Amino acid sequence: MPGAIYPVPRARAHNAVAFLHVSTDWDHVKFREYVIGHAKRAKVAHDQASLSKLTGIDSGLLGRYFRGEVQPGEANLERIQRVVPGTTLRDLRILTGRARPSEYEQAAEPTVPRTAHPLADEVDRLLADDSDLDSGERDLLTALLDRVLEPYRAGPRRRTA
Repeated sequence: MPGAIYPVPRARAHNAVAFLHVSTDWDHVKFREYVIGHAKRAKVAHDQASLSKLTGIDSGLLGRYFRGEVQPGEANLERIQRVVPGTTLRDLRILTGRARPSEYEQAAEPTVPRTAHPLADEVDRLLADDSDLDSGERDLLTALLDRVLEPYRAGPRRRTA
């Protein structure tokens, strides 16, 4: 059947059409965490909307990828890989079910990058030069954080009984 998805080895030719391994059983949550996690770590995007602007992929389409409604195509995986440092096409293909880890001589699926506490990511974004906060609010947040963190900068705190 033309255009059907077959769970067979990649690039099998049939009637002059190449069929690639594409699985409908893929972890869209892990894919989203991988892509957004790398974008946040590289400080190029912090959410779906900013990733959409960065990649040129429609935000609604990204949302459908991240909800698992639609499986990303090769062209959009390449767009993501080109603009999000730390991602590899190999990892993106595996996470979206377009390849098996064994095809790349890997024992397991790629892991989601470890990031700091979610509040640390948010504070980093809010204090950045391109923040939505005006300079007065940024100064106020900086002063508040300095005041709260000051006792911890000198080293470990002593416990008193």
